[in-house]
Order: sequence, then C-alpha cells, then structure tokens
Amino acid sequence: MSADSTDHRPPVVIGTYADTSEAEITRAHLRANGIESAIVDDVEGGVLPVDTQGGVMVAVHAADEDRARAVLTGDG
Repeated sequence: MSADSTDHRPPVVIGTYADTSEAEITRAHLRANGIESAIVDDVEGGVLPVDTQGGVMVAVHAADEDRARAVLTGDG
C-alpha cells in the first residue's frame, strides 16, 4: 500500500464517471502505477448514465491524491 498507514484522512474522489466501465479503466490505470483506489457507484445498476445522480466515483487515499491526479493527467 502506497499510503501512509498513519494517515487517517478520508479518501478523496479523483474522478466521477457516467458508468462503471469508465471508472474501472481509471482504476486499472492507477493500479498499474502502484496506486490503490476504490469505486463508489451511486448509480443503480452502474451501466446507464443518469444525469440526476452522482455517477460512479473513483477514490484514492488522501496521501495518494497528488500522485493519482498526476498519473491521470499524464504528468506522473
């Protein structure tokens, strides 16, 4: 695990996606770069985009936020 085990800050959402497939791609990209993440699915069923709901979020440990954002923007 790349996050400091003494860091008790809540996880940080680094992306919100229309469906689970998009979130899984992001999660795989983060995992390939050594960053643990979790998917939080607020959409019932997780397949069809629904404008009135939050969507599918990808969250990382707060300690990994800057590195995760850099990986996702191509700067990491």
